[in-house]
Amino acid sequence: MVVDYDNSIVAVSNSILKYFDIKPFHKTLDDLDKILEKGYKNVVLLILDGLGSYNLADSLDKDAFLKIHKIRDIETVFPPTTTAATTSYLTGLTPSEHNWCGWDMYFKDTDETIALYPNKLKDSDLKPKLNVKDRSYMKFKSLVDLINEKGNDKAYYAYPFDDLNPCLNLHEVTRRIKDLCREDGKKFIYAYIENPDKLFHQYGIHSIKSIKEIENINAEIEKMAKTLKDTILIISADHGLVKVKHVNIKESIPELYNMLERTTALEPRATAIKLKDNVKKEDFEEVFAKYLKNSFRLLTKDEVFEYGLFGPKRSSYLEDTLGDYLIVATRNTCLNYDENSPIFKANHAGFTKKEMQVPLIIVERK
Repeated sequence: MVVDYDNSIVAVSNSILKYFDIKPFHKTLDDLDKILEKGYKNVVLLILDGLGSYNLADSLDKDAFLKIHKIRDIETVFPPTTTAATTSYLTGLTPSEHNWCGWDMYFKDTDETIALYPNKLKDSDLKPKLNVKDRSYMKFKSLVDLINEKGNDKAYYAYPFDDLNPCLNLHEVTRRIKDLCREDGKKFIYAYIENPDKLFHQYGIHSIKSIKEIENINAEIEKMAKTLKDTILIISADHGLVKVKHVNIKESIPELYNMLERTTALEPRATAIKLKDNVKKEDFEEVFAKYLKNSFRLLTKDEVFEYGLFGPKRSSYLEDTLGDYLIVATRNTCLNYDENSPIFKANHAGFTKKEMQVPLIIVERK
């Protein structure tokens, strides 16, 4: 169970850093470096949330714009989930370095498990004592920050979370990219579109709504690309999704539920658990083998770090979140803590090729 970070989305972002004369944090992607050597004025990194390699293959005709410009597959980070992966795209760091390791993380300082993006207690609308949303607690600098701070070139966002210029839909994202690319000067643009992930969760990976939206994304990007000059579009995804079923620990495995000190953390397909002090690890492992071994792999916290699943660093934030074990999905099952856990038709964060492989799509416009 190893992630090839040298041929991953982390390497993509480090190639971009290298292109803008900033020392990379990790190995760059050789084939992307060679393309960037052509010297483009505009470098656009466009992330299509959830459009993994298998989902792309399933959703578009063979002559679709995104398919014909795909040069190969690369790996995402572990876990293959938006929180961890988009932050790796943004920073050029692995999850164990930037610390945004999953949707829900446990913080020892306040004894809270917090959903990072909404900054709420897990599976609730309650506000935590700790504010992680403004990134003041787990700090990092984005590629946009680093390029702008260097001062030689400029960098921008084209995504929903930019306070100054929020792009709330596909059309607004592509319009901002076109507007920025017309401006003078060498620049980097980080762009993000929340679909098809959002639709996959709600309607499934093969639903008519999901497929039509992917076709719409493909057409919109093709239309945008025709207007661009002296621009390279680097298009990829943060993860893929698979059709899933759900196991509710509280209802279906009360033996396991009663062993837990607190709610689970990270993701339903990469589930971190902390056992009560009076629970013997061999008893827990026996319960795991009885109910879950056919759909999940069990790793101790030490094994997680030994394999470098989240990256090379033994982060204290990740240490606290992992607790004692990580339960990793290897088939199509999600492990939900209780009845408050969300139910999705498709999900991600497990260790399968369909979730881990993402496309590297390159569109060059001279």
